[in-house]
Amino acid sequence: MVTPGKTIELATSLSVREVKLSHLRCHQDLTWRCIPGMNLVVGANGCGKTTLLESVYMMAHGRSFRQARDPFLLRHGEQRFMIHGQWQRFGPMHLSVAGRRGQTTIRLQGRDIQRRKDVSESFPVLVDAPQGRRLMDGAPGERRRWLDALVMTCFVSVRTHYQHYMRALMQRSRLLRQRASADELTVWEQQIVYHGEPIVAMRQRLIDELNVLLLDEQPLTEYPVSLEISTSVYQTQEWLDRLADKREEDRRAGCLRFGPHSDVVRIQFQQREISSAGSRGQQRLAAIALKMAECGLWMRYRRLIPVLLLDDCLEALDSERQCRVLERLQQSHAQVLMTAPAGITVPAHIDMDIQFLSAQGLSALDNRNTTTAMVTTVAAEQAIELEEAA
Repeated sequence: MVTPGKTIELATSLSVREVKLSHLRCHQDLTWRCIPGMNLVVGANGCGKTTLLESVYMMAHGRSFRQARDPFLLRHGEQRFMIHGQWQRFGPMHLSVAGRRGQTTIRLQGRDIQRRKDVSESFPVLVDAPQGRRLMDGAPGERRRWLDALVMTCFVSVRTHYQHYMRALMQRSRLLRQRASADELTVWEQQIVYHGEPIVAMRQRLIDELNVLLLDEQPLTEYPVSLEISTSVYQTQEWLDRLADKREEDRRAGCLRFGPHSDVVRIQFQQREISSAGSRGQQRLAAIALKMAECGLWMRYRRLIPVLLLDDCLEALDSERQCRVLERLQQSHAQVLMTAPAGITVPAHIDMDIQFLSAQGLSALDNRNTTTAMVTTVAAEQAIELEEAA
């Protein structure tokens, strides 16, 4: 196995240098310039901070992490939005997204992209946002889908097993409804087990690796955070026997309720599930730690350092823990794009680019020449200046 230090040396860093928006949500025209390290956008609620992060995610994934439909991405009264980004990956790269009602097009270096997966795997962007996937306190299926996507990212060969496993599930369900013969059902049940076993194995391997990485994040989370999955004993013959025994029950239920597709993924905190045992602040710290661990897996298996999007990541944290989060992010090799409401305190030893977003656009704030930058005060003064200038 490659050591952590060697992994970082072999990994290619990815960063966003400039984003231009046109007619996206509340923004008419806006340009956002970023540094390779930490970038913070502050501003009042509803001014469009999250939309800036959303635009970066859309360039990589072709969709919003808020799961919004295209019509709601458009500024009111407009017919088309545009996002253009200048990225750095080995050299300068250009990604753009054009959207209208019901249609979104991604272009890389001026050419249309047919398979969005090709872009998301070459330009990895990870997000933690209140309006995104809720890993800490969401439904078990959310965590399972997140884990499965990560498994397929790290172990590309497993993708075929996922595809065949889901196909076998659907075929077995169809045959049960048609009351097919036992021999026909046995063929597909063998497929379920054959393709399900590597899925179970790779999931457990990845969880073990994530838990090792999460141990390194304990200075951030204060208490141990770990992942576990509630799997049954998936021994080949026992699995086949169970599938055969439960045919009638599954036919009445309309689905198979046993297998990797129904396993429950939990995030443990102080030996209990974090959704019930952890405060909002502790859940926030755990979410950031999980993204740090996810970055580590991208570096280890794909040799890429993702861009990390953190929307309101300092919410529900006291000043001490806010400082701890900022210090941890500063140690990361990933470019960090984050937002926060006006009112946070940024220690002067944190090296980051801070910009204030208002109706007039983005303006730079500097916290390097003072012991502590009170963003609220500076932002308010700049807002007044901008209004007077207007």
